[in-house]
Amino acid sequence: MTEKSQLKEKHRGEIEQLRNGYQKEIDKAIRMAEKADRQSKEKDSVIDKLNLHIDLLDRKANLQRYSLSSGAELIHHFIPNYNNPSLHIWTQVGNEKYDSIKYVDCLNPMWKSFTKDEATIYELINDVFEPQEQVNEAQANLLGVAFELATGGQAQVNVGTGSGGSSSELPWGEQKTKNSQRRR
Repeated sequence: MTEKSQLKEKHRGEIEQLRNGYQKEIDKAIRMAEKADRQSKEKDSVIDKLNLHIDLLDRKANLQRYSLSSGAELIHHFIPNYNNPSLHIWTQVGNEKYDSIKYVDCLNPMWKSFTKDEATIYELINDVFEPQEQVNEAQANLLGVAFELATGGQAQVNVGTGSGGSSSELPWGEQKTKNSQRRR
């Protein structure tokens, strides 16, 4: 073997050693990246679970943000154009379904909050629609009966069974007469 070929062989061997060293470093970096990715996914999973739990607690703590003022169930909503918005809602009470459409003023503060994800769709609907506009007449009747049952029945006027005496028999009437007697 000539000196030139020996140098070539030596050079190839050195290059091979470098390549093997680099490959080991590459494999180590890949393993570290995969481990970090697994840990990241685990952390993301924990964060997602905690966010779901926070949403659940928020719904329980702030019912008004997640329910219609009419008490109806929101089945679906649709806003076809955010530049010139109209709000189309579908509600249900019992088996009765209803849909309604109303235009939304773009300058409405609730609309601005909704588009910034600061307000819920329920808050927007309650701001745009009056409770009676969220349901049809049959639904309103069903809700009325449900509210009556929940509150213990219709309000009734209490009729007193007192003696029907004059107002001078009342304690404040006596004070008035005593004060007027003192002045005299």
